[in-house]
Amino acid sequence: MAIDILAADEAGKSELRAMLSAYLHELSRYGDVDLGYRYFDSYWSDDDRWPYIIKKDERTAGFALINTWSPSGRGTDFSVAEFYILPRFRGTGAGKRAFARLLCSRPGIWELGVMSDNRAGKAFWESALATAGVSEIERVDLDGKRVHRFFYKP
Repeated sequence: MAIDILAADEAGKSELRAMLSAYLHELSRYGDVDLGYRYFDSYWSDDDRWPYIIKKDERTAGFALINTWSPSGRGTDFSVAEFYILPRFRGTGAGKRAFARLLCSRPGIWELGVMSDNRAGKAFWESALATAGVSEIERVDLDGKRVHRFFYKP
């Protein structure tokens, strides 16, 4: 299984927007979500935001939005703002492998948050972190969200 993480250019923007909409509707089951996602366009203009399309065997399998905003408020080098694997690719290992590739591309202090009521999301992130070899993780529970904070160096 070939997993590629591709920087989303302007041509991929509408594809990513469509996936983001599906993802946000799915997340809205677990709490309040900004369905308009006011920061979306910033991923193509700001130097501290990176939009990615995830490909599995050359087929679009999902996306990741990475930035430098710290959900814990303690500062970070990189943060997983949003991460989505299309339902038909779930359970294939694509998400875990894509996450590991993202980490390898940007060593440093990372944070990611998951809504407290999202049991499937919490299980995915625990497994993805273990698969990527991340062992020293600070877990902070705040405002209906669990934040995972860790240092990654390949």
